[in-house]
Amino acid sequence: MMVYVHLIFLSTFLSVSMTSETFDAMEGEALVIKCPRWSSSVKVTWYHTDTNEMIPAEEEGSRIFSLDRFLWFLPTSREDSGNYTCVIHFSNNRTRSFNMNVQVHPYKQGVCFPSRIRYPNDTGRGKIVCPTIDNYKTAAIIQWYKDCKPLHGQRYFKGEKYIYIKDPRKEDDGYYTCQFTYTRKGNVFNVSATRIFISGAKHSPLSPRILFPKDKDVIEVELGTALSLKCQARLGIKKQPLAVVTWDVDNIPVKDLSVSRYHEKAHSFEGHEQVYYKEATLHITEIKKEDLQANFTCVALNEMHNTRATVTLRLKAQYEGLQ
Repeated sequence: MMVYVHLIFLSTFLSVSMTSETFDAMEGEALVIKCPRWSSSVKVTWYHTDTNEMIPAEEEGSRIFSLDRFLWFLPTSREDSGNYTCVIHFSNNRTRSFNMNVQVHPYKQGVCFPSRIRYPNDTGRGKIVCPTIDNYKTAAIIQWYKDCKPLHGQRYFKGEKYIYIKDPRKEDDGYYTCQFTYTRKGNVFNVSATRIFISGAKHSPLSPRILFPKDKDVIEVELGTALSLKCQARLGIKKQPLAVVTWDVDNIPVKDLSVSRYHEKAHSFEGHEQVYYKEATLHITEIKKEDLQANFTCVALNEMHNTRATVTLRLKAQYEGLQ
C-alpha cells in the first residue's frame, strides 16, 4: 500500500505562480503526466493538491509514484481523479508550482473511447501520429481503430508510431484510436489514445467543459473586501472561431449590469496538445450584503453548445460571529 508523507506547508508552494492543465485517462490503463521542463538540475516534488500529501518515489508495489518530473499511474483507478501539483525547486530557494487535473473515465460497453479523451487533428495530409506514445519508452502499438472499428485496408500504412492514409478523403474524417502496451519491470500495461482526424482542418471544437469553479461551490467572503472569481473552460483544439467564457449575475451578463463594483476580464491560451482554453475573471471591488443573495454563473460556449457552473457567496464563520 502507498504511504504518503504529509506536508504542512504545501500551501506556501501553491501560492507561487500556479497554472492548470487537465489530463483525461481510461480506467485501468497506464498514465504518465509531466511537470514542465526547466532544467535537468532542478528538483521536482509532486503532491496531492486536495490532501496536501507528498507523493513519494517508486517503491515495491507502488501504483502511483513520482519519478523526477513525471507522475506515474500504473494503472489508473477511478479514485485517482483529482488535482495534483508539481513543485519545481530552484537553487535560489524559489519555487514554481503547476496544477494538473486528472480525470479517469470508466470503460463503457460498446464505446472504445470517452468523448472527452480526444487529441488534436495532427495534419490534413494523412499522417496520424499516436498521441502520448512518446511518453512511454517501451511502447508497442497493437491495433489502430477508426470510429471504434479495427482499421484495415491497402490505403493505410502503419509505421512504428503513426498511421498514414494514402490520398485522404472526406470519408476518412473521424476518430482514430491507437492501442499500445507499455512494459515496466516485467509488468505490461495497456494504453489507448484517440486523435481527431479532419482533412485540411485548422481547428476542431470539443464539448465545452468548465474546469473550475465546480457547480454549486460556496465561497466564503467578508463584507467590504474585494473578491476575484475565476472561471476556466476547455473549448477545443487550437484557436476556436466561437469561444466565449463569461460571468452572469442572477442570469444577467456582467456587461449588461449597471453595477460599478463588477468588472470582468478574459484571456485565452493553448495548453497540452494544443488544447484551447479560455478564462474569465469577475472582479468585485467590494462585497456587499446583496452579493450574498446572488447567483454567480460562469457560462462557457463554443460551436457545439454551452455549459454553466454557478457559485454563491457566504460570510466567513468568524466574521459572521462578529456581526
